[in-house]
Amino acid sequence: MTSPYARTGARLVDQGYSAIPCMPGSKMPGHFVYGKWHAKLGWNAYGDRRPTDAEVDSWSCMPDAGVCLVLDETVKVIDIDTDDRDMLAAIVSILPESPVKKRGAKGFSVFYRGSPNIVARSFNVPGRGRVVDLLAYGKQTVLPPTIHPDTGQPYTWIGDSLEAVSPEDLQPLDDDIADAIEAALAPFGYVAPLPLVERVAAAGDSDFRTINDIALSRLADYRSVASFRPSGSGKPMHKRNLHLGINAQGIRDWGDDDKPYTPIDLVMVTQVVDFGGAVDWLRDRLGLSKPDDTDASSIARLVGNILARHKPEKPLDLPPPPAEPIELLEPAPTPIRAPIAETDPYDPRSHGGVMGAVSKWLYDSAWKPVPEFATLGALGMCSVLFGRRYTTPTGLGLNLYLIGLGGAGFGKDHSLKAVQALLADAGMQYLVGPGDFSSDSALEHVMRQRPCFVMPMDEIGMFFQGVTGRNSGGFEKRIRKVLLEIYTRSDGMWTGKQKTPVQGSRAVSDTASEPVYNPTISILGMSTPTEFYAGLTESNLKDGVVARMTIAAPSRRPLSRKSREAPVPPRELVALVKAAAGQYPQQGGNLQGSNWRTSTNKPTLYTVPWESDAVRDKWAGIEDWQVGAIDEDPAKDGTVSRAAEQTLKMATIRAVSRSPAAPVVRDDDIDWGWAMVSHSLHAIEGGVDRFMTSSDFEKLRNAILGHLEASGGSLALSLLLRKGVVKSNEPRRVEAALKQLAQSDLIYPVSMGARQTVRLKAA
Repeated sequence: MTSPYARTGARLVDQGYSAIPCMPGSKMPGHFVYGKWHAKLGWNAYGDRRPTDAEVDSWSCMPDAGVCLVLDETVKVIDIDTDDRDMLAAIVSILPESPVKKRGAKGFSVFYRGSPNIVARSFNVPGRGRVVDLLAYGKQTVLPPTIHPDTGQPYTWIGDSLEAVSPEDLQPLDDDIADAIEAALAPFGYVAPLPLVERVAAAGDSDFRTINDIALSRLADYRSVASFRPSGSGKPMHKRNLHLGINAQGIRDWGDDDKPYTPIDLVMVTQVVDFGGAVDWLRDRLGLSKPDDTDASSIARLVGNILARHKPEKPLDLPPPPAEPIELLEPAPTPIRAPIAETDPYDPRSHGGVMGAVSKWLYDSAWKPVPEFATLGALGMCSVLFGRRYTTPTGLGLNLYLIGLGGAGFGKDHSLKAVQALLADAGMQYLVGPGDFSSDSALEHVMRQRPCFVMPMDEIGMFFQGVTGRNSGGFEKRIRKVLLEIYTRSDGMWTGKQKTPVQGSRAVSDTASEPVYNPTISILGMSTPTEFYAGLTESNLKDGVVARMTIAAPSRRPLSRKSREAPVPPRELVALVKAAAGQYPQQGGNLQGSNWRTSTNKPTLYTVPWESDAVRDKWAGIEDWQVGAIDEDPAKDGTVSRAAEQTLKMATIRAVSRSPAAPVVRDDDIDWGWAMVSHSLHAIEGGVDRFMTSSDFEKLRNAILGHLEASGGSLALSLLLRKGVVKSNEPRRVEAALKQLAQSDLIYPVSMGARQTVRLKAA
């Protein structure tokens, strides 16, 4: 049976449309490679060109390929998704009739043409969610007869299909169609998301939310010490620091347990005024006028004028409802299917600079060389070598949580030891942190002494079993919370949770009340897959723990070298590391040579620039995929939500490694960073399926399968009963697990008698 794309793709392209394949069971552009479907990066480029005949022929052979239409500067689509009859009538009243419409699960889409001045917009109504999408250049939409993932039924045309109408013959839209949609939705509570700068300029648009937003965007207009509480260090008022963290995300009092404030709240406590007085005080400082009683009538007249201009000669006919009710399928987990990378990220030749030199030495000096572990070691070292001194083009810090997974005999400890030896020989042992810690306060203590270091953690799976496992206690869970927090604070500050100490009625000096600026704490951990995934729970796939990790899981067991020696860093490599650390592009004015090593000093940071807008756009494509994957399946949020962030961190580290004195993020840096992330996402997905258990019984079952696979597919029952997890279980539970595996057709039936052999059916 031919795919939807094979049936319609070529005709659509001949008609002048950029039709590309859609992953089956998805609404995202995809590519079929190595026998699997993956999301496709860079599909936006088809908004500027048509697919070639060769591409169409290749895509037509991809199994079950759906059809995505990439919108160019001409084609526009208005997607309407509401079952509110009054709202629906208001929307269609301002739209001209079009002969080309499609229906999916609910709602419908209308196809038009228009000028490049019409740009993509989304329209959300409070309490109703997104009700209209105006799709334009840079967007895509799924076309019939693609199978809708939520219904299992094909999208359908209402009236003509695009195959019968050229882009030039579509009904035109006015350039101000977005204004008309806003006006039509205004009676239902729609409020346009105006930029803050425009809201400042708009007299009379100073409601309480707006005043708070504007105040956070104009920090220079007001600053304050926490005059409403005693100093944590006993200083008089005129000598106190501005210990209120004020930024666009909000206000927090570092000296009062990180207490949050809105700007209005802050004025109320600092000026000792009521709510109305605080609002008036901020209005005066920000130069905003009070609301005018005529605003409501003015807005009503404006809406009426816009609607009057958009009375098409023939308004859009509301499509008839489906002949039969459309039933939605039960939601089911879907694979990540991340875009596949074309770069081998574990080849030292792809690293370049000091990172490439370090990874090559880590590989060459290993008794059991594993390129994945050598790459993680070099990357972890460089993340702190350049950490707290450089940031990504978007201002992110360079900290990473790197995890290597391999079975016994993979030489997992080599990179951990070698990185420590290299940093020690370079005189940078202060960049090596603890290999374990017993509490969140212990980690905080180290951070306050050294705000930038890598933690070489062997058997990190057992560590995660303690801090994230199902039976974790309160102390262990606080360690997890700190690890989650500091990962996101490398571009700002971290305050911890310690209370300001007091002796009697007098506050005493305590440096623990000071914030740690730009903490750059990286993890370089190693574990077996079984131990690592035993430390994860279903909630960790949602709470952001897994999303912060970059995992490498080699499948090929390394061959041992003839001799085994302790890793001694070559002098040339030590000199190279020292030279790289000394090439920071000094910007002057700040003693950065010492500031970057002091936790309570704000370091001078060099923001590594993009080489070009094209490089930035390439990275933005990864972010678009990430957002689309989460929109399509919100359950993926805990796994893929930091894919773009991690890509850019690693791309920036590679750029600095290549040229510490004048780094720029290039196209190939993004390719390499994404390759690391892509491999990690595929490793996580495979590891969760194979090793992660929701019960002790499932853990036993998976352990039996793992031992059989490691033994070539068969193992004497007497030997199996002596293995790890199997040995620790009662015979009746082992017998039950073997019976369940046999019933699942994974092994041949076996009894618990002597001289029995357990065999995989796949072997």
